[in-house]
Amino acid sequence: MTDKTKAEKPAKAEKPAKIVQNGIARPGAGTATGKVWEIADSISASTNKPANRKAVLEDAQASGINPATAATQYGRWRKFHGLEGRGDEDTGAAQAPAAGENGQPSGEPAAEAPAAQ
Repeated sequence: MTDKTKAEKPAKAEKPAKIVQNGIARPGAGTATGKVWEIADSISASTNKPANRKAVLEDAQASGINPATAATQYGRWRKFHGLEGRGDEDTGAAQAPAAGENGQPSGEPAAEAPAAQ
């Protein structure tokens, strides 16, 4: 068997360099995961603030993307951009701290009852 009888492999196309930030690699354009990131980027650009979780998930589902994939990729998009939290805190609803055993927000001592006279 000679070298001429072996099929020559075509040269591999260069893959674009992955963009990595905060330990997260940005997914490729045109993929389902990349589409979630594009939706989040678009919403962020139009509102001039980080995209809201609910809006991204709704748009992703409307585009036919699995809700679990959209939720995972939204979280990775936030981490990539160095954002903390889930992204649903700016929905307008203030979140009250969790109540402790005594009905007071956890970490706060219960108010003492007035002394009986």
